[in-house]
Formats: sequence, structure tokens, C-alpha cells
Amino acid sequence: MDELYQRATDCVEQIKTIKNRQARRDLLRMLGVVDSTLNQLDSESVECRRLKRNTTRYETLKKQEEELMVNLEKHLTLARLLYV
Repeated sequence: MDELYQRATDCVEQIKTIKNRQARRDLLRMLGVVDSTLNQLDSESVECRRLKRNTTRYETLKKQEEELMVNLEKHLTLARLLYV
């Protein structure tokens, strides 16, 4: 989970370097979805600790978060190539 937070923090720093306003705005929207999913994942991890096992919802959210993060990083790479 800490790795996901670190990757999101790295993306924030990279998004700040994008000069095109529209691209930066779109990336920040994507980051908002990533942040929302991270918050849901964090809440579900509390439930997992309470039950002393990983729930199905936790596994689903974690997989979804990974996909969102990879997608954001791909778009960020494209934006950096086009606009920096």
C-alpha cells in the first residue's frame, strides 16, 4: 500500500511539470480518481485487519488501483513527451 502512495506522490510531482493546462487538468482529474480509490482501499484495509484476512473487495480494489495507476503513468508519460 505504501508503494501505491509513493507512486501517486511521484505522479503529482511530475504532473506539476506539464506546461499544457488542458493536459495538466486531465491528469489531475485522473489523479483524483486514483486518490479516491486509494481512500477506499485504505478503508477496506481496516476491515481486513479486523477480520484478520484479505476480503474480496480489498483484492478487487487493489487490482483496480493498480490498473488506474498504470493508466495514469502511461498518460503522464505521453503528456511529458508532448508538452515538456
